[in-house]
Amino acid sequence: MGYTGINLENVKVSNRSAILKLLNDHGTMSRKDIAIELGLTPATVTLICTDLIAAGILLEKGEMAEEKRAGRKKVSIGINYQYRYVLSISIEAPETCIAISDLKGCLKGLKKLKTDTALEPQAFLKQIADESKHFMWEQGVSKDSVLGAGISLPGPVKRDTGVSLHAYRIWNEPVPVGKYMKAYLSLPVVVDNNVKAFAEGELIYGTGKKQENLLFIKWGPGVGSAIIIQNKIYDSQNSKTAEIGHYIVEPGGLPCRCGRKGCLETHVATHAIADRVRKECTKETMPELYAFVEGDVSRIEVKSMEQWMEIDDPGLQKTVDDIVERLARTVVNTITLLAPDKVIIYGFMFEMARIQKRFLDFCTYYDPQYNGNYILKSALSDRIGYIGPLAIAVNELFLGT
Repeated sequence: MGYTGINLENVKVSNRSAILKLLNDHGTMSRKDIAIELGLTPATVTLICTDLIAAGILLEKGEMAEEKRAGRKKVSIGINYQYRYVLSISIEAPETCIAISDLKGCLKGLKKLKTDTALEPQAFLKQIADESKHFMWEQGVSKDSVLGAGISLPGPVKRDTGVSLHAYRIWNEPVPVGKYMKAYLSLPVVVDNNVKAFAEGELIYGTGKKQENLLFIKWGPGVGSAIIIQNKIYDSQNSKTAEIGHYIVEPGGLPCRCGRKGCLETHVATHAIADRVRKECTKETMPELYAFVEGDVSRIEVKSMEQWMEIDDPGLQKTVDDIVERLARTVVNTITLLAPDKVIIYGFMFEMARIQKRFLDFCTYYDPQYNGNYILKSALSDRIGYIGPLAIAVNELFLGT
């Protein structure tokens, strides 16, 4: 086959993406500084920026303050984050979060609804789509002003096809989420695993702007993880994620939802924690907790975990410490293998101050370097309900990376 030359349109698209990514990471810059940073000609940068300004994607921010010099002053340009809205849908057990925000993540509105696992997947997705369209109408957001929808959910997802292979605790079979939601919403749709999506959020809006290699640990109903290597999210060819929650920590142990036995999640998932505490709680072993539930251990439930987990009861805290130590030990072993620049933790369990402290205590017990300067709670934790879906939509539909 003869040489066909470089596809100039692909080069232009690549340069456009590079400019948008640079401006997102570094803020406003002059055209000249963009050209220097990316190794492009000033003419190329000017041409692309002119097109993006005309489209409303970039804005001129005014002349830059600089030392007196002859000639024309530099004019800074930056991203117009109000260019479009994004519909973000985070499907989790037990709640699904629907949010509308600008490209920067500034919320216009957010609502939550029960994740109805009793419905067939297609019927549930239709319900979410209908709720989303009604919510857009309530917020005064037209479909034409929406860039697209990002959807995140637990378990392995084939992002290129939008197929959820197994959404743990929601549905067990493969579901073409992207296909259904694109038809129901009449919008471009991007679908991915929830922890990978959150990691993408860190790349665009958080720690990932400054660190190249990161390990993410989410501790909520289950335990999820994701890996960023040289500013790219690691993704295997079979669409499986880096599931730290399914490390085998007890050979021949309890059956796990993934089909294995003895996984970490069988010990540290929220329902497993509540089950264990219920079994071990008596008037003698955990007197303060026993009094708190008035002798009815069935009241030790996941939905009230934030209340009973903080009770000052030596027996309870001994059990909880055993659970937290098991997770910390697994994380330390993972850190030893991957050697990331930083570890980012987030999720429901890490929102409890004592749990977060004990987790760091156990990590530093095994290695003093694994302290609060190395293992960081995500600064995006308050946006956990929508930042991941937002990020995958922005990355694919706006930044083009």
